[in-house]
Amino acid sequence: MGGWLRVGLIDDHPAISTGVPAGLGQVIDPAPVFTDAKTVDELVTSEVGADGFDVVILDVRLADESTPEDNVRRLSERGWPVLLYTREPRPAVLARCFAAGARGAVGKHEDWPVLAEALHAVAAGELYYNAEWACAVEAMSDSHRFPELAPRELEAVQLYAAGIPAKSVARRMGVSETTVKEYLRRAGKKYEDAGRPAATKTGLAQRAMEDGFYFPVKE
Repeated sequence: MGGWLRVGLIDDHPAISTGVPAGLGQVIDPAPVFTDAKTVDELVTSEVGADGFDVVILDVRLADESTPEDNVRRLSERGWPVLLYTREPRPAVLARCFAAGARGAVGKHEDWPVLAEALHAVAAGELYYNAEWACAVEAMSDSHRFPELAPRELEAVQLYAAGIPAKSVARRMGVSETTVKEYLRRAGKKYEDAGRPAATKTGLAQRAMEDGFYFPVKE
């Protein structure tokens, strides 16, 4: 692909934000023009963001505890192709990112030529993922294994599974304890229907961790 690629790079590790431009500059000529940010909000509101990007390289896990698939969706809705750059091992997390519009994925352990190949492919409108990520793509065809929890159900599960008592969960959420228990019951039923039992606090915690959800700090 001729010309300079305009690349957004979202990662909150300084070694990545400096290392990726330097590394790709060694294998892509002319070197891409990078705009780095620590969050999606920071990239979207940047002056360069107004002109758009040919590709956005996105770390799946960011320190602001944003949801990976929501980050992908926000970037994709702006017409910016998203290339995941990650160490995330859980297929469920990657599957949701692909379903949200990610165009490819590269492991952070890969050499620069592999990342360069993926960058060019995604910029050209192609998909890019290798055998390492095939299980995540395959998981999308088995989406019933990953139940869709409503936002309040997920919030209740995250708080409760982190060890916070139901009464305290209710206070944080601004609802009654009865309502919290109903959220948990619904979430457990959805996991049960998906063939992944989650009838106990430990079961809910295990399922939520498997699916890559964050957990807040205990009270």
